[in-house]
Amino acid sequence: MKKMVRIIPVLVMCFLTSLSSTIKAEGGNSNNHLQSVITAIDYHTRNIYLFNYENDKLIIINPFYEIPGWSEALPLQHTVVIPEVNKIFITTDNTKLFPSFIGVLKVNNIDWDKRTAELELEDAIMLDTPDTPPLMAPVLPINNNQAIPNWLVGRGTQIHGPTLLPDSDLLYHTEFTSDRVRVLNYKTNQLIAGVDPIVIENYTEQTHGVNFNNSGSIGLGTGYFFDNYIIDVYKPNKITGELTPLGQIKLGSEERYAAITHFTYWLDERYAVTATMQLDKTSITPSTTKEIIPPSVWLLDAIELTATKIISSTDSDTGHGIYRSASDIAFANGKLYIAEEDSLHADEFGRDGFVSIFDLSDRYNPKFIKRLKPGPDLPKGFAVSHALSPSPDERYMLAASWVSGYVIKIDTATDKVVKIWGPSDGLVKPHGLFAAGNRR
Repeated sequence: MKKMVRIIPVLVMCFLTSLSSTIKAEGGNSNNHLQSVITAIDYHTRNIYLFNYENDKLIIINPFYEIPGWSEALPLQHTVVIPEVNKIFITTDNTKLFPSFIGVLKVNNIDWDKRTAELELEDAIMLDTPDTPPLMAPVLPINNNQAIPNWLVGRGTQIHGPTLLPDSDLLYHTEFTSDRVRVLNYKTNQLIAGVDPIVIENYTEQTHGVNFNNSGSIGLGTGYFFDNYIIDVYKPNKITGELTPLGQIKLGSEERYAAITHFTYWLDERYAVTATMQLDKTSITPSTTKEIIPPSVWLLDAIELTATKIISSTDSDTGHGIYRSASDIAFANGKLYIAEEDSLHADEFGRDGFVSIFDLSDRYNPKFIKRLKPGPDLPKGFAVSHALSPSPDERYMLAASWVSGYVIKIDTATDKVVKIWGPSDGLVKPHGLFAAGNRR
């Protein structure tokens, strides 16, 4: 059995460069196949997944055994794939023994027929020190509706929400467990000196991704924590990487608001959408708050700094609204896709999960099309529909459930599930979907 090689700060400072992976491809397909790749990691096995959404192939990589210098003890979190530089970026969580990292993998070759890939560990970028605690407000449940699950309270630094700034070489990550935004040059693998980390008081707390519009002129930051009903608006500098606050968008008012936003998704240069997860009040809800607006979808105007609720909640899986917490949101082929997860209710965790679909021809008045359900549409037992990632051409929508171990492919022309990867393929807890060619 291979001896465990630990990545520790001393090794990182010296660094592990040009270490060739033991995954060898014998001829076959070249790097242009990164154009059809969606990457992910597995929370449980700590494997790395490469999905090809064109030919429905899957490559599973065990980095501990197959990438020299990788430690078995590193808990993986998010992924980014960038065909332009033939790299895959993997983030890790902080532990008592290890700092959080951004691991940089150079993709030398992929053979989808043999289901093999040739990788190199090009860099490991240390982001903190071991045993760094989360910086999050203490919160407790106060009713029978809103639970406070461990996965959202934090277990040390977690590196989430990777996004690319258009027309630049900049890759952003956010520490939703703290108030830091990390800025990396993805060509040089260097954190931006003098800028990284970005910490802006009352802005960068519990952010899960700063998502940029197509021109890269505006960025929107989420509020991925209880009772956070603010979307932060920034002007990015494509040269320095700095983020300048432009203002904040409130999802309601202090008396009545919707909270916990996982992601935003741009519709054009000015308008974006976001969705919320919080079900009810918590111990940190202000005394002046009369009501928490149940899970809903909001249209964001990044110029006027306003938000309009365009999809309300429903109490039925056949209703024309949001049935479970709206975890992720994406736009493709004129339609809005919403990943609904049952992860915050006090009664039970992970009972089910759905993908709801709305016609967005009129962005102020979405029309319900259908809800994909476990059993008739999704795999039986599908639960916690957590993440969405469309193919850049909007032909397919990929959805992942880290709880039940599935990644599904939806044809956006028919809204039918046309491919399922699951436990029988080796998936256990897939997370961190990222499609090559997308910005997040």
